[in-house]
Amino acid sequence: MVLISHFVVALATLCSISFAQTDQVLQGAAFDPPSHLSTNKIIQTAISNITNSLREAIYTGTSRFGSFDSSTTSFSLTAVSQLDSSPIIDFHHTSGSLNVSAGSTSKVTGDSVYRIGSISKLFTVYALLLNNGTKYWNRPVTDFVPELRKAVPSSPYKYLSVIDAVQWDQVTVGALASQLSGIGRDCNSADLAVQDFPWTQLGLPSLAPQDIPICGINDDQLPCSRKEYFASYIQRHAVFPPYSKAMYSNGAYRVLAYVLEAITGSSYEDVVEDEIFQPLGMKHSSVLPPTAKGKGVIPDGDAGWNRAYGDEIATGGLLSSTNDLIEFGRAIFSNKQLSPMETLRWMKPKSFTASPSLFIGAPWEIVRTRSGITTGRLVDLYTKSGSVGAYQSLIILVPDYQVTLAVLAAGPDASAAAQTATETTIQTLLPALEEAAKEQACNRLCGEYFASIGASSSSLVVTVDDRPGLLIKSWTHQGHDLIAAGQAYANATRGGQIQSVRLFPSGLQTHNRAAYRAIFQRVVPEDDESSVRKVFDPAAGTWGMPDQLMYGGIAVDEFVFHVDAGKRSAAVEPRVLRAVYQRLEM
Repeated sequence: MVLISHFVVALATLCSISFAQTDQVLQGAAFDPPSHLSTNKIIQTAISNITNSLREAIYTGTSRFGSFDSSTTSFSLTAVSQLDSSPIIDFHHTSGSLNVSAGSTSKVTGDSVYRIGSISKLFTVYALLLNNGTKYWNRPVTDFVPELRKAVPSSPYKYLSVIDAVQWDQVTVGALASQLSGIGRDCNSADLAVQDFPWTQLGLPSLAPQDIPICGINDDQLPCSRKEYFASYIQRHAVFPPYSKAMYSNGAYRVLAYVLEAITGSSYEDVVEDEIFQPLGMKHSSVLPPTAKGKGVIPDGDAGWNRAYGDEIATGGLLSSTNDLIEFGRAIFSNKQLSPMETLRWMKPKSFTASPSLFIGAPWEIVRTRSGITTGRLVDLYTKSGSVGAYQSLIILVPDYQVTLAVLAAGPDASAAAQTATETTIQTLLPALEEAAKEQACNRLCGEYFASIGASSSSLVVTVDDRPGLLIKSWTHQGHDLIAAGQAYANATRGGQIQSVRLFPSGLQTHNRAAYRAIFQRVVPEDDESSVRKVFDPAAGTWGMPDQLMYGGIAVDEFVFHVDAGKRSAAVEPRVLRAVYQRLEM
């Protein structure tokens, strides 16, 4: 609960090395998400490689991503495509050190229950959105939490203590959800004063009894009651001004749960159970450990399985399984409870970090990598990690491929096991998904198109190569080479040399039509040579290209494919030409 998992930070650091060159592509998927992955040879080869690598890591205790003791640590890995019913991969390892006498399962499966730590925060924000959270997003938290309303310094001394006290009326609901509140990370939990260590002998001052926490998520202490919590938390100093920078705060999510309770009139536990777990069929997710034996993954020793969380449940106390977490991912991608607009708005970064490959959402930890990991186009992984006791957790949503991945681990080496499982899978699966998406897109859309039957003077050839997007290999209309015409216009306007014309899905589609936009990729001129480093990347303006040029009110880059029930193209419509090109049957 108290840490962003090390392997998420490590993944973000690894990915940051490959961002020197900007792609001339649209942000997002280069092709439609692939489907029927259980029978796709590219994907099945990747899954075989992943499975073999994981088995080797379990057997030897080592991998290129780290070492762990498989005899003491169990883990689960499940991934699913939104477009398929069966998982892409469902891999589980049962260690020989599970505490069966304490009620642990003796065989780990996709339904086995783990503590998921800070993945709980994802459900907290989701519950807020289900209850019209965007309506309250910009309202101050003082509108909902009376203890904080009373803690606001009164005028005329309101802003004299900004260093010493949080200006709670400046902290909004959205700031809490987006890790932009600037408030203290924790209250009492993990306080050094309650740890068995000779701090005073090492130079720290002795503390008065009232300064030593008597409650919190600490060993041998009960969670703080609401009254105890606010009595202590409002004494904590501000860390940053609200909205100034991202800062991880567990306290923000406990307060957010109180906001949710004020909005709904129900307890946090009831909201999560009644509005998320039950409607989504998440039968192995709960706010308390299951009472039935054989359900949970409980390592030997003090794993934290039965730790009481009280009102800290919203920040790190929930339990779940990999099967349930991927069902949650399915619900997000399918807009089962949120509208498409709400989902798209939610799955966006809210702030930056000091890493060029890690952004923060609400509460997404968005890792930016490449489709080939070190090469290819940019791909964003919407993740949430968790760490509590002997448990590590990670959920990853990849919008470009509509894939959800869940990794849960339990044991002394849970962090290393989760990192090994995650990296082994991601670094093999992402390139395979991109290749499978390209292959399927070409099967459905590539080919020769003609403006009318037997007319050779108006044609368009769509294919793929080793770069993102569908490539328009040639395009003529009534005997005119339109790519050459585009080059003539570029010459007249000093737009540079056109290298290629590529089509990218816009995300707009009906049951029988799919909209695409063309990007006219250019060769970088001599005065923009990559050997000369520039702050303002000349290739970074691609986002401004769509819909830039019009002819009679219709954009030059607008293409619409006419597709059948299997999404296979029968025709393409370059809309600026007011014409439909029929596909030549192969």
